[in-house]
Amino acid sequence: MEATSNPNLAARAGRWSARHRKKAIGGWLAFVVVATLVGGALGTKTFSWQDNGPGESGRADKAIYHGFPKHASETVLIQAHDGSVTGAARGSRGAADSMAFRAAVRDVEGRLRATPNVSNIQSPYAPGNGGRISNDGRSVLVGFDLAGDYKQSKDNVAAPLAAVAAAGKDHSDLRIEEFGDASSGKALDKLFQDDFKKAEQLSLPITLAILLLAFGALVAPLLPLVLGFTAVL
Repeated sequence: MEATSNPNLAARAGRWSARHRKKAIGGWLAFVVVATLVGGALGTKTFSWQDNGPGESGRADKAIYHGFPKHASETVLIQAHDGSVTGAARGSRGAADSMAFRAAVRDVEGRLRATPNVSNIQSPYAPGNGGRISNDGRSVLVGFDLAGDYKQSKDNVAAPLAAVAAAGKDHSDLRIEEFGDASSGKALDKLFQDDFKKAEQLSLPITLAILLLAFGALVAPLLPLVLGFTAVL
């Protein structure tokens, strides 16, 4: 078959790259460096789901999201390990009515009040909050709001997490732990980062070993790995 006299752009680029390998690889690496620097300087812009909703409900979500202060909801669980705490009165609701348990709850609430970006602390002993005490009297929930949107609240949650952890150490006879929108998001981000790090540490050496066996030389396997890594960047 007669070769075409006007090959397409990809064919011409491949032919030129084969003839000028050093220039092609050097030019690609230079482009990666420039693109990485420019991309890092510009940053990324993400849209919240409240900005993308359709119809009247979407407009309502957008108006509420942008018209009111943003916050994340967090909850602190305070729980007796064995269902009983020294000092519980006979005929009471159990551990939650003991002096030691109430003292721990007050301590948690006091630490949270002294923590930046924390507001609207909801005590289980406040009028109307009886639903925050379990039926067996073993567990209570202390709620609070943490200022900031999703990203900001994940940064702000470090302080209340530290305060709750300190309260847990001071009241070791109780289980005191925090959970909510910001703390779960922070934990998931760390989990994903750790998983990606492990994947990188395992995938690159395994891929290099397979390519070494396939090509029988060191330079040939390194080229696709380096080009693939720079493409990700």
